[in-house]
Amino acid sequence: MDEFEKRLKRDAQGIDADISPQLASRIEASLRSVERIESLRQKGSATSNLWWASSLTGLAAAAAVIALLNWNRPDPEPVLPEQTAFQVVPDAREYLQQIQGRLPLRAETADFRHGLEDELVKLQADFEKARENVNRDIDFTF
Repeated sequence: MDEFEKRLKRDAQGIDADISPQLASRIEASLRSVERIESLRQKGSATSNLWWASSLTGLAAAAAVIALLNWNRPDPEPVLPEQTAFQVVPDAREYLQQIQGRLPLRAETADFRHGLEDELVKLQADFEKARENVNRDIDFTF
């Protein structure tokens, strides 16, 4: 990265950023011919009053809408005990007893290490390819 920084500094030193005397005099003349604007300070209080008024109006309108929406809201219907989910979903113990003889259950320990190790090797290879591509592009550009 040091070589890249050195190249940038060399290129920056080679740039001629001087202003011609004609351009400098034109800029000074245009700055002198412009009148100072003092009225903006006086209008600042009017704009802040307008901001406060619009903010308070928006707040009042939002409160009115919330109140109107909640005013005529119907009462929630009571939930009867027989409509609860506990009576719809069967008990897990009963379900296991029903399927116990029909399904052969074989449990084995899962070994996930090999897949993760392969994925890590692939990821490192991808990073190395990306690094080579970036280095190649920087060398090509500079």
